[in-house]
Amino acid sequence: MENSTKELILRVAENLFATKGFSDTKISDISSRVQVSDSTVYEHFQNKEDILFTIPRKNTEKLIRLNESHLRGLVGAEVKLRKLIWNYLEFMTQNRDYTNLLLFDLRPTRAFYQTENHRLIREFTGIYRNVIIEGQKEGNFWPEVSPTLILNLIFGTIDLLLITWLIQEKPEDPLSLFAGLFDLVEHAVVRRSRESKNHDKRTQILNAAVKVFSELGFKKARIQDISKLAGVADGTIYKYFRSKEEILFTLPVENTKELIGIQREHLSGLKDTDLKLAVLLKDYLHYIQTHKDYSSIVYFDLRYNRAFYQTDAYQLFRDFARIFYDVIVDGISRQHFRAEVNPYVATKMIFGLTDHVVLSWIIFRRPRHITNLSDPICDLILNALSETHRPGVIS
Repeated sequence: MENSTKELILRVAENLFATKGFSDTKISDISSRVQVSDSTVYEHFQNKEDILFTIPRKNTEKLIRLNESHLRGLVGAEVKLRKLIWNYLEFMTQNRDYTNLLLFDLRPTRAFYQTENHRLIREFTGIYRNVIIEGQKEGNFWPEVSPTLILNLIFGTIDLLLITWLIQEKPEDPLSLFAGLFDLVEHAVVRRSRESKNHDKRTQILNAAVKVFSELGFKKARIQDISKLAGVADGTIYKYFRSKEEILFTLPVENTKELIGIQREHLSGLKDTDLKLAVLLKDYLHYIQTHKDYSSIVYFDLRYNRAFYQTDAYQLFRDFARIFYDVIVDGISRQHFRAEVNPYVATKMIFGLTDHVVLSWIIFRRPRHITNLSDPICDLILNALSETHRPGVIS
């Protein structure tokens, strides 16, 4: 009972501090909302400041557990760092009251930096530091750059993005900035050879094409629109691509190769077929969430385009779908899934479901974060494949 009262005080205080401000919130406001006496609040906390400094503990512990869980089985510091940054940005976006509190009441309070709870935050950032050091030891990250400086780059940038979001509601969804954020972090810390300049220009053109196609639609988009956004001459584009169609059909090649690479790394060492399928689905939805412009192109310009099905890009799509198919076949052979399951139809079911979810997300912005549907989708698919109905299979 004592713990539940303490937790309730912390939850209520977090909301009040975020909405009214720490200075304008009184102990009596908290006790009234919790429906206890002021003295009960003082049984658990010395003063209002003690409550403020205790709030980060539970959130930081959640983030540490989340990161430790998501790093299991991941190979390569770059992949790990990407996942860690995504986790933090997603958590802060989904916990707006806490984000408000952290940025406007805790960051500017000198005394907070001397508390035990701040030391827990240092433990949390230590996970990021260790991944950066791992990347430097592997030779993938620049060894001469201080890990502390890289941490300041990451968290300082995220702080300012979140402050603008909280104050101005821009952007509506901070997760939409993830791709741009990680692109900058990646270029700052990952070692790249000078020979990659041509590759960079080609990538520049493809990135511009994604933006142009998603905003204007493939049919209305012109080569001039792409070259202008990419900051190159029209003629430069024709050095790399013969036509607008070739650009369109190249986009899924690059993206699907990246997605296949991520999924194969994440499946490495996993034996349980339920877990494998859950990892595949969550990776796929995470990729869609962080590549919304590309996802809209897949749905509106590729999925129902007859010519696409004659391209090398479509063969890669099939290779990607084959990963899901093989996991389902493996699950049937291990008797984890029902013998009656048709793996071909089950694979189509997975992609048909995600297609329609993506359509609703792109057109109607429902849900706000498509990754919020990861667990329900995993549960639904695994129940379709399994002998008995198992509510909350993954969650």
